[in-house]
Amino acid sequence: MRPIKVGPFSPVTALTTAFNAQTFNSTGAATAVTTSATSDLLAHKVTLTAPVQATLAGVTFTIIGTDSDGNAKTEAGLVGPASGATVTSTGYFKTITTIQPSATMGALVVSVGIAAPSLSPTIPLEWRSIVAAMHDATITGTINYSVQETFEGVFDQRAELNQWDASISALSAKTASVQSIGSLGACGVRFLTNTVTNGATFTWRIVQPTQLSG
Repeated sequence: MRPIKVGPFSPVTALTTAFNAQTFNSTGAATAVTTSATSDLLAHKVTLTAPVQATLAGVTFTIIGTDSDGNAKTEAGLVGPASGATVTSTGYFKTITTIQPSATMGALVVSVGIAAPSLSPTIPLEWRSIVAAMHDATITGTINYSVQETFEGVFDQRAELNQWDASISALSAKTASVQSIGSLGACGVRFLTNTVTNGATFTWRIVQPTQLSG
C-alpha cells in the first residue's frame, strides 16, 4: 500500500450545541438540525441535553446521518434526557440529517451536541502482507488517543460494525507523539481521540510494505 497521511486534524471537545445552534423541538416528525456536520470533520457520539424542564425520558429519538467513513447510519431508541440531564448515543456520527422523536415534544426542547471522543475515517490495510503496518502519530497540545485495529474485513460490511481493539500497546491511551509497528494480519485501523483540549492536533501516518505472503 502507498504511504497514507491522515490529518492534521484538530479534534474539538464536548459541545452541547454542536449540531443545533438553537434548542431542538419536533412534533414527532423527522426534523433537520441547524448544523449538519461536525466542525472538526471527525465522527463523535451525539448528545441530547435538556434544560430544567419536564422530563423527556418517555420519548425515544432516532438519529439519521453518516458514520466516520461517510456511510449512511441510523441509531434508534435513544431515550430522551430527564430534566437538566444529558444522554449520549452509542454510535459515532460525522453528519446528522434528521432527528425524530417517537412523540411530539410539546414545549420541551433539547440541545443537540457532541461528546469529546472522536473517530477518524477507517484506513484499510494489506492484511496479506508478511510485514505489519508502521504508525507514526504526531501530537501537538493535549490529546489522549489510541490507534484501534480490526481483524475483520473493512469492505465486507460497514467498518463500524467490526470488532475494534486498541491492540497496539504502544499506541493505546497515549498523550505524546509515538512511532510503533502494528499487528500482523490487521485488516484496518482508525484513530480514536479519547480526550482532548481544544487547539490540540494530531497527524497520523501509516506505511506498510506490499510484499505478500505465500
